[in-house]
Amino acid sequence: AKWTDFMIGQILMNSIKYRNGNPCLKICGLQNANSVTLILEDNGIGIPKKDLGRVFEKGFTGENGRRTAKSTGIGLYLCKKLCDKLNLGISIASTENSGTMVSLVFPKSNMYL
Repeated sequence: AKWTDFMIGQILMNSIKYRNGNPCLKICGLQNANSVTLILEDNGIGIPKKDLGRVFEKGFTGENGRRTAKSTGIGLYLCKKLCDKLNLGISIASTENSGTMVSLVFPKSNMYL
């Protein structure tokens, strides 16, 4: 539970850090046959297309991160590493100047049913 809290906190902090004039955050869950997906979507500055494929790399800050002195390139890297360890899925989609959507996929198992 504490690692899930960390990941959600990191994603929320990124939404705050890279917000636009009228920030809006949508959080929803989708239940599928074998998983539950938590979706966190903002209307922030978005991630440039050229940077999107590298956001989970250790130390990668990208164009937006270089504009922000507090960016380390460690947060999303740690989220990806934790998801790998916990057998969770993580994906990110973004459009520059429109926002970013991060999805965390929690597989269902007999332990939770």
